[in-house]
Amino acid sequence: MNETPNDDSWFFVDAARQQQGPVSAEDLQVRYARGELRADTLIWQTGMAEWQPLRLAMSLPEPVVRAAQDPLPANPAIMAPGTPINRTDIVYAGFWRRVAAYQLDSFILSIASYIVILPVMMVMGMGAQQAMLQQSDDPSAVLATMWPMMAVTYFLIFALQTVYFAWMHSRREQATLGKMAVGIKVARSDGSRISFARGIGRYFAMFLSALPLGIGFLMAAFTARKQALHDIICDTIVVDRWAYTDRPDLQKRGLDGVTIAILVILALMLLFFIGLGLMLGAALASGDWR
Repeated sequence: MNETPNDDSWFFVDAARQQQGPVSAEDLQVRYARGELRADTLIWQTGMAEWQPLRLAMSLPEPVVRAAQDPLPANPAIMAPGTPINRTDIVYAGFWRRVAAYQLDSFILSIASYIVILPVMMVMGMGAQQAMLQQSDDPSAVLATMWPMMAVTYFLIFALQTVYFAWMHSRREQATLGKMAVGIKVARSDGSRISFARGIGRYFAMFLSALPLGIGFLMAAFTARKQALHDIICDTIVVDRWAYTDRPDLQKRGLDGVTIAILVILALMLLFFIGLGLMLGAALASGDWR
């Protein structure tokens, strides 16, 4: 017979093999009654030697167990009953994997921003152009017609980025497209998934990491759990995609192929712009630009 600890904080594993919680025993029973959890869903709390199926740990009534054990289509993402989850062997995402993910996300957001903003700018720009033609002799009036378009443009860009990072990090995969590409994800410090509200707060906290001179971002290279300043503020960590699952052996230590490819491309682009800048500087110094 299983002994249930007095602590009412439980953790469970969802269909995507991601740890969720803490939740109360009553919440587990409600989720089970709604069909959100199965009888073989793994649960755990402090004091238990290993993860156990819900039907054993919670001593579910036999009729309910039979109903919950109706056969479901085979899904490799659903963990087998009794499969242990390693909570100690955690690979934290290094600084360069995070850089590669962020650069890829920036590229994706740039494309998305143009798709969203261009129609708005075209519509508002037509009105602004007409107003400028009517008041071309008044510079202040011309500038006043441009401010609304600029304000809407920056607001849309900011809103798009906020929703993108908050939603992507709070969904089941716990990762943006860039993080998925390099095989990392965002989680709470206990390994559970963050909420959408915490995702928004984490995005705002990134501005603190950027000031001054991006020192908050650089902290991810030196802190024990590879946390940047915004991670510390929001109680989050960035880990390998297989962390807090039943397959910690699949975690990638060091740089993966995608990360290396992105970093090489960034280095080549940096060298190109440095070379271009040196050429322009030499041309200006010699007067050949004339």
